[in-house]
Amino acid sequence: MQLLRTILIILLFYYGFKFLFKVVVPFLLTRWINKKAQQFQQQNQFTDAEKAKEFAKQKEGEVKIKTTKTNKPETDGIGDYVDYEDVKDD
Repeated sequence: MQLLRTILIILLFYYGFKFLFKVVVPFLLTRWINKKAQQFQQQNQFTDAEKAKEFAKQKEGEVKIKTTKTNKPETDGIGDYVDYEDVKDD
């Protein structure tokens, strides 16, 4: 009788975990992902509002150009360019 009870408990745990991982865990995971997505959108809206305030503070007609300096290799003095023509031998 103890053996039957032990086998029944093992099967109950097996199918219980199987049910949890097929139904409950994906449900909880999707809820968690949706919650994090909403938090992310709220943070982006906040930063967009800050950018809009900064833009509104700019004077009308003022132009700002932001540039980044690139480190181009120095090509002056490396050599001379030689223009050539093909000469046909007759």
